[in-house]
Amino acid sequence: MNIKKFGLAATGAVMAFGSLFAATPATAAPVASDGDVSIQQECRERAFNLYPSGGWAQFNVICGGNTVTVTGWVLDTDADGKCAYVKVYWPSENRTVTSPRACPEGNKKYYTFYGVYAASPVVSAHTS
Repeated sequence: MNIKKFGLAATGAVMAFGSLFAATPATAAPVASDGDVSIQQECRERAFNLYPSGGWAQFNVICGGNTVTVTGWVLDTDADGKCAYVKVYWPSENRTVTSPRACPEGNKKYYTFYGVYAASPVVSAHTS
């Protein structure tokens, strides 16, 4: 293969590879709406944060063996008479668990929930 053909082939490969990323939609950060936000999570080393109206939830999703662990805390950030809490829905298990409610303002509650590895937890933060 001569240099011109190689250069053209390489350019085509780069353009095709780049188009894979250009076609991938960006995921927006969750936005507080009526006190609830939700996001499906994957295993990763750093913390996730959700900000429902009047609250803040921080959590990690840890995977090991056949288990997924969702662990974190929820904080009431507003003196509105509402409590902040987290729900974790495990789709493959069709099961929902709820954290303790954090209230009044400034109160923080910790939680840890376990599910099977294939569960792909959906974590949502609420105030009510």
